[in-house]
Amino acid sequence: MTDEELAVDQEEGAGTEEELSEEEKLMARLKEAIDVRKEDLGALQVKLTVTVPRDTLDERMSEQFAELKRDAMVPGFRKGRAPMALVQKRFSGDVGDQLLSQVLTSGYLAAVEKESLKPLGDPLFWVRVKEERTGDDGKPRTVEVDKLLALDVALDHMKLPKEEAFRFCCELELKPDFELPELTGVPLKRPHVAIDDTDVEAELKRMRMMRGRFEPVDDGTVEADDLVYADMKMMVGDEVVVTEENMDIAARNIQVKGVPLDGFGEVIIGRKIGDEVTFEATVPADHENIDLRGKTARFFFKLLEIKRLNVPPFDQEFLGSLGFESEDDLRGTVRASLVARLDSVIRRGLYEQIGRYLVDQTKMEIPEGLSRRQTERSVLRRKIEILQAGVPETEIGKYLDEFRARTRDQMVRDLKLFFILERIAEQREVTVPEERLNAAIAEIAHRTNKRFDRVRDDLSKGDGMLTLYLQLRDEQVLAGLLQDAVITEMEGPKNEPESEETSPTTSDDEQEPPAA
Repeated sequence: MTDEELAVDQEEGAGTEEELSEEEKLMARLKEAIDVRKEDLGALQVKLTVTVPRDTLDERMSEQFAELKRDAMVPGFRKGRAPMALVQKRFSGDVGDQLLSQVLTSGYLAAVEKESLKPLGDPLFWVRVKEERTGDDGKPRTVEVDKLLALDVALDHMKLPKEEAFRFCCELELKPDFELPELTGVPLKRPHVAIDDTDVEAELKRMRMMRGRFEPVDDGTVEADDLVYADMKMMVGDEVVVTEENMDIAARNIQVKGVPLDGFGEVIIGRKIGDEVTFEATVPADHENIDLRGKTARFFFKLLEIKRLNVPPFDQEFLGSLGFESEDDLRGTVRASLVARLDSVIRRGLYEQIGRYLVDQTKMEIPEGLSRRQTERSVLRRKIEILQAGVPETEIGKYLDEFRARTRDQMVRDLKLFFILERIAEQREVTVPEERLNAAIAEIAHRTNKRFDRVRDDLSKGDGMLTLYLQLRDEQVLAGLLQDAVITEMEGPKNEPESEETSPTTSDDEQEPPAA
């Protein structure tokens, strides 16, 4: 390299440094200053122990106080004229809380960048919290336990040290490394199908269930999928870990306080009001309460009330509630609506074939034990699909509980497809415009007979909006792959009852495309 080329290269480097924002400069300094220890917890899961030096904390705090001093209004002094000591005394609490949040967030991001990690979702932070427990003697006591909590919750239990360095630990899941298969010329089979009376009956059943209500059962026993209200007590060893009064549970295999109760449905069916039901289960290895992991939990339920879904009969009142005078008019309208949606249903079936192709043609390592967070991500994606399909609200919980109970292989296929579509979306820079997102919310509102703002507010709780965005993004990716696919026309399958195991990622049958 000549002297002239070297000078130009140095000038370009200097320009790049000057172009960095103040926050980027702080992040660069923090990345150099922190100490990071990484511990592998298994495939795609690591624990980070991050130490932020004391001088870095003091530097950040001094910068915040200096900035605050310029704008602070302190009684008896003009703006920006108050002594630093007085500013520090008056605003130390606010600065400390703000600095803790900044250091924790920036420290984590700097550690991830320093270790060249690709996180999947947000981390969970180790904190020590106090919990109220009750022993067999009935006396309450306070214990300290280690928990893995999300950032916003963890901040409530953490403080910056006054003189020492700041150390925090977190666990995070990583995205897998893999190579994408060939994306052009995906072989697909497009069936010739038509709407028949069976499809119309299924849609009429869905419409009736949309108007179904859970009503009290005064005399009788619990039946499958009933809604039961009960007082619950969870014990581990000789301690009562948690209690809850008038808790609503479903009469099937469920999950309570992060613990799967496999076989619970068989135990509670046939019981009546006033009965006490006992059930034992093992606390999963990724439970948020670290002290409980792997231990046996005993659940005690005292049944208080039984409710059962009451579906309205197909009568004149039902027809009137929909604005129809005769059954023939309703059936004709339903058939026309299904015919209009047929292309969309067939296209979704083709998407399912593409999903199976991508999963089967991609080599990818997935952890032996799927974490609860990964499972819940899959469950949330399924919930969005169910909402888009217009499944009655009274049935959504049942579908999701059944999905949670599925085998590990089925969950792995679902998770693999998520990673694959995400990689393709990144390569092709696929994004979802806001109007498409609003249109999807409006469609869910129409299918579930709810207001637009109500659906949007429900989705805004938790990760619902993000999941819907990713769902729409994946559909755009699949639509692009469909354009480049090789499609063979074939005779459609016979209309048979839909299997509960059918899904884009769980079926291993590649001989026939999904039925429309």
